[in-house]
Amino acid sequence: MTTRRERLAERIEKRRQWADKAKDASTAAYDRAHAILERIPPGQPILVGHHSEKHHRADLKRIDNAMAQSLERQHMAERHESKADGIERQLEHSIFSDDSDAVEALERRIAYHERMRQHMKNVNALYRKGDAEQLAKLGFDLTALREKLKTAYSWCQQPYPGYELQNLGQRIQADKKRLEQVKQQQARHAQAEAAPNGVTLDHVSGNEYCRVTFAEKPERTILQLLRAGGYSWGGGSWVGKWEQLPEEVRAMLANPEEA
Repeated sequence: MTTRRERLAERIEKRRQWADKAKDASTAAYDRAHAILERIPPGQPILVGHHSEKHHRADLKRIDNAMAQSLERQHMAERHESKADGIERQLEHSIFSDDSDAVEALERRIAYHERMRQHMKNVNALYRKGDAEQLAKLGFDLTALREKLKTAYSWCQQPYPGYELQNLGQRIQADKKRLEQVKQQQARHAQAEAAPNGVTLDHVSGNEYCRVTFAEKPERTILQLLRAGGYSWGGGSWVGKWEQLPEEVRAMLANPEEA
């Protein structure tokens, strides 16, 4: 089963290919325009009434059309490159739930942000105490900070405003919550891999809903049946009302009667 990171990497490759094709088309259109232009003597005006007038006007129109097409294809190439660059930045900074090291990466990010939050709290506490010596050890000048904060808003009367600490705290809590979700998702996937047919089921919200987890992506017909039964994909599993679980999926379970 391909991961989200792998799918995005494939999307980058496609965008790069589309950009290259657009660049080639832009160059070809530009060359066509100049090939036509080379047939016209430099500075040659349209000779109104001359037998060459119609051909001359047609050449100028073809040049305009080719140059417009070249510019359009160039802009298209730039758009594809920009999209590919954006996805690359996403891959660089994002942690996807199906990454093999998602748990470790989230734990590292949580630890880093917790150290950052503690540092911010320490700096604020030293500033309130007026401890110039300890602030200097952390790279801050007490006099400069006081001068800077004289004109700051009322809610920014310390080196790190309260909203920055609050935002960072919310991000830490969100990552901790996601960490638990990823651990649960990986545990469900491990159970599915150990199951005889590579699929497991567990009930959620009592017995009304159930979660179906596959070790590998199932056949298209199975996916179509799940969607037709109102099941939706999320958290590495398919979730829906257990009464609408397709018979084909029930048959795949080790103990179908449990469904």
